[in-house]
Amino acid sequence: MPHASTVLAAFVACWIGLLFHELGHAAAAQAVGVRIWGVRLGMGPTLWKGTINGRKVHVGLFPFLGGVSLLDEDADAIGYRDIAAGRWRFEWCSDAWRAPIISASGGLSNLLGLLIFLTAWQIAGQPDVGGFTADLLLFGIVANLGGYLNLLPCLQSDGRHLAAHLRAARARVPSRSSR
Repeated sequence: MPHASTVLAAFVACWIGLLFHELGHAAAAQAVGVRIWGVRLGMGPTLWKGTINGRKVHVGLFPFLGGVSLLDEDADAIGYRDIAAGRWRFEWCSDAWRAPIISASGGLSNLLGLLIFLTAWQIAGQPDVGGFTADLLLFGIVANLGGYLNLLPCLQSDGRHLAAHLRAARARVPSRSSR
């Protein structure tokens, strides 16, 4: 049975991975001029709900799921359609170039987190597993690797969004025979 410190290290590392991921999406959206309506961090019982800088924030107990919600008009402006219906689709338009940047930024932020944790592991002298620091670093590596793998196009992943962006862009480009 794992020690309480191991469970705590895993819990904290998952939160760090989730924060890297969702804040990566939010920072990219802001950088390309897309407004955010809200951010959801975690699931399960609500720990805190409020607003930060005019954006709704919801924090749940368990750090296994998150999301950044764009303002409807900005989401529409960059190509997202039928979001409220729950089965969104994507159309390439003049401002659609911003969507793949936002979608990829969560996983790329986790790649940065992964590199930070790997560097910290090396700086700490590759500590023995079982201590809080070593467990936190190892679980941090795993959590950020998991967030990076969200770029694979499966289930409800960022990779699925990127695949939709690519399909829409390819559908927009005329074939050589029609030119």
